[in-house]
Amino acid sequence: MDNQDRPSLSLYNRLSEDSQRSAGVEINTTPGAPAAAGSQAFVPTYVQDAVVRDFNADVAYKAKVKSKVILLDNAPGDQTEAKERKKRRKRVNKSKALTAKEKRSLDVYNIPLESRKYELFLPLHELWKCYMEDLFGSTNPVAFTLKLLKADFHGAIITVVRSKCPTYVGASGIVAQETENVFKIITPSNALQVIPKANNVFTVQIRQSVFTVHGNHFRYRASQRSTKKFKPKPTIDL
Repeated sequence: MDNQDRPSLSLYNRLSEDSQRSAGVEINTTPGAPAAAGSQAFVPTYVQDAVVRDFNADVAYKAKVKSKVILLDNAPGDQTEAKERKKRRKRVNKSKALTAKEKRSLDVYNIPLESRKYELFLPLHELWKCYMEDLFGSTNPVAFTLKLLKADFHGAIITVVRSKCPTYVGASGIVAQETENVFKIITPSNALQVIPKANNVFTVQIRQSVFTVHGNHFRYRASQRSTKKFKPKPTIDL
């Protein structure tokens, strides 16, 4: 047989009558007529017999679901409601926060007179020494200075060794509060003394080493100092 006498071998050609009978499809010989009920039921029946017959739910669950992380998208409505709830929480939390003016009017940062006792702050100093021991570790004093610059000084005993104002020289006590520009210390005489950082040089003793802190280079809040990258700066003696 020549190639011209062969029927087209396209994938979408109509099945021969023998193939239709073997597949159980009802033959429809009227051109343009709608497919018979047998033809319409052939595809779902074939899929069910060929695919669903060998499907094992337990095997599929263990292979594709069990012990695996599956990301589930929230419905659009749920996402909108969640965003609204988050906004409401932010508004409520923001309304509850005190402003700086309100904090000053309520004396939030003021230490009461009855609490200005040196012995009350000694436990804080002991905690600070344990904190310094963990921070110091096995490093040498030179390498520790970089850690000390970012450390928290609440509870440290500091002493003013040099100052442009002679009345500050020799002042010593436990740091009760630290702000951007001052140290508030409790002296052994149970007095609260405010020492500015500017133009003052402090010392602090850790183990057997005494470290010098230049206040002009230390004028940051404790939270800002912990993340700041310090650069070497020239120091002019006071």
